[in-house]
Amino acid sequence: MRLMSLLIIIFASIALPVIQAQELNTNVEFYVDSNDSWLRVLAYPDGPLRRFGHNHVISNENISGSVLVSQNLYDSKIMLELQVTDFEVDNASLRKIEGVDFEKEVSQKDIDGTRVNMLAEKLLDAEKFPIIKILSSSIDGKFPNVNIEAIINIKGVEHKIIVPSTIEIEDKYFVAKGYLELTHGDLGLVPFSAAGGALTVRDLLVLKYEIFGKSL
Repeated sequence: MRLMSLLIIIFASIALPVIQAQELNTNVEFYVDSNDSWLRVLAYPDGPLRRFGHNHVISNENISGSVLVSQNLYDSKIMLELQVTDFEVDNASLRKIEGVDFEKEVSQKDIDGTRVNMLAEKLLDAEKFPIIKILSSSIDGKFPNVNIEAIINIKGVEHKIIVPSTIEIEDKYFVAKGYLELTHGDLGLVPFSAAGGALTVRDLLVLKYEIFGKSL
């Protein structure tokens, strides 16, 4: 899934006042507000039997972490953590938000089965690796629209991805929004497959996100 541009999207941004680098006299730290921060991954079936599969919305709305905004904005750091077991499959309200591709009803049995497969050893291996960590390593572009180079630690292995983001900074809050596409391979994962490979999850994922931080 070229993810999670799932982190899909994301987003047409609302024009809010943005602090420019020269206006910052000191570093400012924000904590990530898990009540207003979210990430969604859109996953689609593939293979000869894909008509028997479902489009899925995988979401996490319990993101923790911090954002350190430096005097030079390009030196700022974003640090996030996601509990793997906090990922939810096919929340009905979120499926409605994602539109026509997700109008088809998914049974609770299929939702439960998809979540079991997602958390299992062959995919996210939640029992052994319960946390996904994301750390920004560099930022480039012209604020407020930038590209964040991020290191994602999944299953104990680090993977580098580029995350397009629209950033808004005010005295009391920080918002980063974005959309990207990436493959399972970009994250060191192999798509789930069934029926001898005739039904699989499409390799390409879509990732959408919004990270909201409040000043400490």
